[in-house]
Amino acid sequence: PQWCAARRVRPTGAQLARQMCVQPSAQLAMRQWAKHGSCLADTPDRYFRITRILHRSLDWPDLDRLSREDGLTAGRIREAWIEANRNWRREMIAVKLNERGWLEEIRLCYGRDWMPAACRRSARGAGDDAPAKIWRGL
Repeated sequence: PQWCAARRVRPTGAQLARQMCVQPSAQLAMRQWAKHGSCLADTPDRYFRITRILHRSLDWPDLDRLSREDGLTAGRIREAWIEANRNWRREMIAVKLNERGWLEEIRLCYGRDWMPAACRRSARGAGDDAPAKIWRGL
């Protein structure tokens, strides 16, 4: 769910600071509250608490190892996510690549019940055959 009726309550600096382990910027956390949180929870505290619980429930695939695979594709990234999280299916995982094929984001879709749900087709990102690259960092 997204862009529901605007809530007058806005996240505080302290609430945003607690969210940094899940969302790496205050701007992103604010946007996620406005876009999704206001549909799913009555306060930013409740929404952010639930997102932290969901985040802790996930097992992350070894993206460094995955980045070294020859012929890496968006579909292989989805597959690695499913291998690490058996309750997820392909249609629940959106892989966002930039125009040069670099992985920018893995989006996981949830329903109003906070359970994994199929993403809208238009929101699934790159097709399974799209060539992909993962930045390894420093």
